[in-house]
Amino acid sequence: MAPKRIHLIRHAQGYHNLSIESHSLPDPELTTEGEQQCLRLSSKIDDIQAIDCIVASPLKRTLWTALVTFRAVLQSRPGMRVIALPELQETSTLPCDIGTDVEQLKQEMEGHPIDWTYVQSDWNSKSTGRYVPRADIVTSRAQMSRRFLQCREEQQVAVVTHGSFLHFLSEDWMEYAKFGGTGWANTEMRTYTFDLSSVDAINNASMRETPSSIARRFNSLRPLTIDEQLQLQAVAHQLWAKYGFITLPDESRAKELEDNSRSTCKGDGDLQGIQARPQHEKTSADGKGILMV
Repeated sequence: MAPKRIHLIRHAQGYHNLSIESHSLPDPELTTEGEQQCLRLSSKIDDIQAIDCIVASPLKRTLWTALVTFRAVLQSRPGMRVIALPELQETSTLPCDIGTDVEQLKQEMEGHPIDWTYVQSDWNSKSTGRYVPRADIVTSRAQMSRRFLQCREEQQVAVVTHGSFLHFLSEDWMEYAKFGGTGWANTEMRTYTFDLSSVDAINNASMRETPSSIARRFNSLRPLTIDEQLQLQAVAHQLWAKYGFITLPDESRAKELEDNSRSTCKGDGDLQGIQARPQHEKTSADGKGILMV
């Protein structure tokens, strides 16, 4: 049975969010303000103790967002761990979006409740394989992430990931550049349920944002149609490619991607690798460019 609720959360403010130049920081930590954002989010989550599963990208800012936001939950359940899932990592190859080697991560995070089962030695390699920042590959990785969540038996799952990747994960492209590369603010949380309305939706592990979650952001909102989302997605891909957040496949591959987006997923082969293992544009304060997520 799929979880009743999936709570998607963008990480808190990291040092790379402070300026364009800070994008060169490798796997940055949270700022002091970022830590405070986590505490504020924690205080706003209704019935936070109902969260029975926490999954996060293995980058430091997402792990720390999960650990600080859900500290009380983790302390009340000694056996509970934050599941580090590489498929949730950010899209680009900027230094700030390249993760730390897993053995070093384990040393730095020693003593914290993190499950490293799914983090392999090549998780932070984006030159080949499933983590290449090409739009079609990121789309596939997002689907794999949703299927992973779809298979969880817990009922209230918190997922901490990144601004750009959240658009691929949620398949919602509204306001994709509001905060520079994402429509999600730091520590913004939106709640989803899995779409069971069709075989296509189930095979794609599609999610729908709950009415109460939408109401937190808008007084009223007409959900976009699939065609409108695909049109907005294409515009977002072009802009993000311009700024180096992702790359684009060639025209033939792009057509194949569009066709796949409209059709039923054929089987679960691309999920086996997971199952087999136990952000309108906003410029920086100095006006020099667009802030990365």
